[in-house]
Amino acid sequence: MQSTAPLHTDANILVVDDSPVNVKLLLALLEHYGYRNCQGINDPRWVEPMLEEQLPDLILLDINMPHLSGHDILAWLKTRWGEQAPPVIVLTAQTSRDTRMQALDLGARDFLTKPFDQQEVMQRIRNALQVHFLLKERNDRAILLQNLVEERTAAIARLSLEDPVTALPNRRALLAQLEGRLREKAPAALYFIALEGVDDIARLHGYATSEALSLHLRDRLLEHFASQATVGVWNTNKWLMITQQPLARGELSNQARAILHCIAQPFSIDQVQVRLDARIGISHTAMPHQSADHLLRLAALALPDTAAEWRLYQSSIEDTLQKRIRLHEALRVALDNQEFFLVYQPKIELPSGRVVGAEALLRWVHPTLGFVSPADFIPMAEDSGEILRIGEWVIEHAIRQLEEWLIARQVSPDFRLAVNVSVQQLTRPDFARNLLNRLLRSRLPAGALEVEVTESGLMENVELAREQLRLLARHSVPVAIDDFGTGHSSLAYLKTLPVSVLKIDRAFVSNMDTEPQDRRLAETVIDMARNFGCITVAEGVEKPEQAEMLRGMGCELAQGYWYSPPLKVEQFIEFCAARQLEMA
Repeated sequence: MQSTAPLHTDANILVVDDSPVNVKLLLALLEHYGYRNCQGINDPRWVEPMLEEQLPDLILLDINMPHLSGHDILAWLKTRWGEQAPPVIVLTAQTSRDTRMQALDLGARDFLTKPFDQQEVMQRIRNALQVHFLLKERNDRAILLQNLVEERTAAIARLSLEDPVTALPNRRALLAQLEGRLREKAPAALYFIALEGVDDIARLHGYATSEALSLHLRDRLLEHFASQATVGVWNTNKWLMITQQPLARGELSNQARAILHCIAQPFSIDQVQVRLDARIGISHTAMPHQSADHLLRLAALALPDTAAEWRLYQSSIEDTLQKRIRLHEALRVALDNQEFFLVYQPKIELPSGRVVGAEALLRWVHPTLGFVSPADFIPMAEDSGEILRIGEWVIEHAIRQLEEWLIARQVSPDFRLAVNVSVQQLTRPDFARNLLNRLLRSRLPAGALEVEVTESGLMENVELAREQLRLLARHSVPVAIDDFGTGHSSLAYLKTLPVSVLKIDRAFVSNMDTEPQDRRLAETVIDMARNFGCITVAEGVEKPEQAEMLRGMGCELAQGYWYSPPLKVEQFIEFCAARQLEMA
């Protein structure tokens, strides 16, 4: 036999019966069996206000009552509470099928027929409460799980809009905010901030310090600009500020300078002081734009090349970039399309006036772009790595050309041709060996090909450069330092490098006949070269006074427009022949 002892003695049980005697008997019975939280009412009209205040765990409901029948109460429970309605056991003396079916249809769980069998009553009540609390527990768990899912979803949504380190708005959030302002047609200015030095700080001091720096920068920017701008993180090195300030150029300038000044102040992190530089590109909603992303792209395009500077977007910036992209694409195929050629600028021996050498210079003429300045395409080739292929082509064609000249006796036997070598070439471990192998296959005498390297290029990797140049020097390949004195000026390295030629930069030569300081600098370089056993070549000689002064200082060679511009092969040979006739 099943036990009728209550499992839920604290269950809230409501007895609804218009007979006070029945209510009293049921309450007494419930109390006798251990239920401690029971109450009864005789007027069914009190059911609604009582349930609005607190839902019971079980209702024992009579059917035939004045004012409201049990069926009316069941219908109201179903309409008002739906699935949250408490279970109902119907108390009735009627046993008709229609009465029972109507009650079941309205949601009744069970029936107790009057007069009651006490044990049956308590068992049915026990069963109904057991099912009710089991369902309630499962429902509570489902609600808890749903709440956890909603909280987690909200947290994920929030995190998807936050930078993980600073908790500032991230790229998605910034774009969403900007799109909202564009929809509202609200004025907005964008300050795209490129931070310089973050990667170096991370490598030098560790990523923990780098993250701490980001937090310090966040706090500083919020302290100064939170009231007037949204500060966000685009990526590790790029931050963004969106303001609603007036879009007048003067206001934009003041704000940009304030941001730069704020970032430039030193940061103290774990007793280490670090500094950041920044560049700022600016765009605003008054500019023609297609979307928030487009407006951000305009600000990014406006980034200046120099640290601690700002620039407002202008259409010419984008035109320049598009031109650069087209130029880069053209550069990638220029070598294959045979668009490059070499020109040669004569080198004159100052004491005798003879043509004793030349510098091979690269030129590019594109079918549609026309002549492209080396100042434009050489840095681009170095950045992209194309300079390696181009450099090999230059060396190959210079060697072939010099072979032809020597065989045809169009130049003197001691003629020396110089080729420029980029830092990317010089720092390749196999550069010197490959060049020597090529020279061994040629018909050139020792020392006929000279390698020119820039001072700044040498300084990028002094050890590797020294190793490469020593190998070349051991095999009688002369080495010249171009633009000497304008780069990192490295006297300490000069004595350890096998350099045979120092080229005096045109910056010292162009005004030496009018500026005493430039004259003294040129004199210093010539004396220094003499002390190191090097010969000197003066670049950019454009006046006879300059040539005469250089000759008086002891400079051995000169090149420049006073003698000749860079010449194509035929013109160069004509120049050499004419010069030889003049010397005869």
